[in-house]
Amino acid sequence: MSEANFKPRLGLWDATMIVSGSMIGSGIFIVSADILRNVGSSGWLIVVWLLAGIMTTAAAVSYGELSGMFPRAGVSMFI
Repeated sequence: MSEANFKPRLGLWDATMIVSGSMIGSGIFIVSADILRNVGSSGWLIVVWLLAGIMTTAAAVSYGELSGMFPRAGVSMFI
C-alpha cells in the first residue's frame, strides 16, 4: 500500500465557502425553528417559505428592471 503525499491545507476560496455554507446552513435551521414556533405546523412553514421566495424573486426582478432604466448609471456626465 503506497502512501499519498496529501498536504491538508485550505485556500482562501475553500475557507470562504466553509464559513458561508455554515452560516447559511445554521441560519436556515434557526429561522425555520422560529417560524415553526409562530405558525404551528409544517404545512404553514412551507407556505411561509414559498411566499418569502416569491417576494424575494419579485424584488430581484423589480430591482433588475429598475437598474435597466438607468443604463448609464455610474458613468460620469463630463466624459
